[in-house]
Amino acid sequence: MTTTKPNLTAPIFLLGCHKSGSSLLRSLLDNHPQLFAIPMEIHYFQYTGQWVDYRLRRSWPKPMNQQEKMASLYQLVEETNANEDPYADSILAGSLDVDRFRSFMVANQGDSPDNLTTPRELFEIYVGALYYALTGAALPPGMRIVEKSVEHAEWAVHLRQMFPDCRFVHIVRNPYASMVAIRKSKTVGNIYPLLRNFILSLQNSYYNLYRNEGILDNYLIVKYEDLLTDTEKIMRTISDFVGIEFTEDLLTPTLMGKPWGGNSSTGKSFTKISTAPLSSWKSQVEDLEVRLVNTFLEPVLERFGYEMVTPQKSKYYLIKGESWKNYAKNRSLFWLY
Repeated sequence: MTTTKPNLTAPIFLLGCHKSGSSLLRSLLDNHPQLFAIPMEIHYFQYTGQWVDYRLRRSWPKPMNQQEKMASLYQLVEETNANEDPYADSILAGSLDVDRFRSFMVANQGDSPDNLTTPRELFEIYVGALYYALTGAALPPGMRIVEKSVEHAEWAVHLRQMFPDCRFVHIVRNPYASMVAIRKSKTVGNIYPLLRNFILSLQNSYYNLYRNEGILDNYLIVKYEDLLTDTEKIMRTISDFVGIEFTEDLLTPTLMGKPWGGNSSTGKSFTKISTAPLSSWKSQVEDLEVRLVNTFLEPVLERFGYEMVTPQKSKYYLIKGESWKNYAKNRSLFWLY
């Protein structure tokens, strides 16, 4: 076993909210020979005790020593390895050798475990351990990583501080489509869910996009719709931006080098990029969801050229499967504005 932690060079961070297309973008970068696309969301800041405001990954700050941080990361890897949720970011059930992950982490914790490593050092140990858990080998020197976690838009400034040479690619999608896809992926049975965390997560991601682009360089914004309709053009733009050679590998979605069928909320898999998601949401969106997007994300619609939808029903209309308790809580969201 090679126990040396990697020294990451110019990592690529993919940013975007739930159901924005960030998993698809990662899968297009997955099979490139210069890259290691980490096939899971690593949630580094959440699992090392930081305050995360993104509602679908929300966590309060918690002081943690190095042993506690490592134990927390162990827990995430174990949970990911056992997760078979078809809507999950990626299904790695059984692909991660948890014992190898632990051994790599322990070998790199240093002589004084309670003497905290820097955030960058722990991040690099974590990534090295994931690569070792997946492959049984050390991350090759010079291989660049691709990482995406939905809440990391609010941590982009910290990632830049940790890795001054990093690149950010932030993908945006029609908020109505994202709202429908999140709701479908989070619905249990026929019960129409609470929408608060969905719309606030979307707002958090776009708020941080606006903030980040004003203070960070090397920050590229791409539209999901453009990625679907002109994949080669967008992937050439991204490859130029991050500084890798464009190859045909960038046009086929894969997961750890194998064909990736996606994590669509429709439950359908694919072998090539489809444009169906561009319009399928229109027959599925509820007027309540339209009103929430119009209220919370109007500047986003205007800036990125998404046509504002006009609601057809009263916001007090009861949606099929919506309990009276959920009804009251969902309508109370308008009181925030």
